Amino acid sequence: MASNMTSVRIGIIDDHAVVREGFVRILRKMPAASIVFEGSTSRDAVRLATEHEPDLMIVDLGIEGGGLNAIRIIRENLPQVRCVVVTASDDPKMAIAALSLGAKGYILKGISSSDLIAALQLILSNQSFVSPEFAMRLVAAAHDKSLNEAAETNLNVREVQVISEVENGLTNRQIAERLKISEQTVKYYMTSLMQKFGVSNRTRAVLEYRRQNPN
Repeated sequence: MASNMTSVRIGIIDDHAVVREGFVRILRKMPAASIVFEGSTSRDAVRLATEHEPDLMIVDLGIEGGGLNAIRIIRENLPQVRCVVVTASDDPKMAIAALSLGAKGYILKGISSSDLIAALQLILSNQSFVSPEFAMRLVAAAHDKSLNEAAETNLNVREVQVISEVENGLTNRQIAERLKISEQTVKYYMTSLMQKFGVSNRTRAVLEYRRQNPN
């Protein structure tokens, strides 16, 4: 699995041929990138991902069979494949669902070619990316979701926010920046979370949180 820009293998799933052609033209400018497959449905996505195991997959949500469904299956069976949503949908609920399923990015169509390449490079370096113009709406929606989840568990709102960001792959420093709190405060909440779940590390905390909150 590539963790840098050496021999990056990319799959494209979108139900519009002209959009796929646009992605191909853009990604040819990306250093060492190669397009290993194209497809137009959820079934294509799962089959081609299984056959080729790309480093990164661009997935549209509106494909036949559902982009979210494809991401769920791929992440369950091929967790090393980085799925990136590139879509026209600016619905925060869709973004939260995609990121919760393991998508590493949520990018709105209309992004410039240079910004798309920069976002994909960021994702390939094991970070997450959400279109900046959409990020504040997403944070607000996630906050409302956290309030609802906290009411159903013994966690407070901030603990739910922290564990949700851990689930998205963020470091303590990144969580601190996103939630506008100190890194030491994040560590405090992580310690509290691990104690409440009876576990000894972040990964087990996320797994236990998901077990208790499957939806």
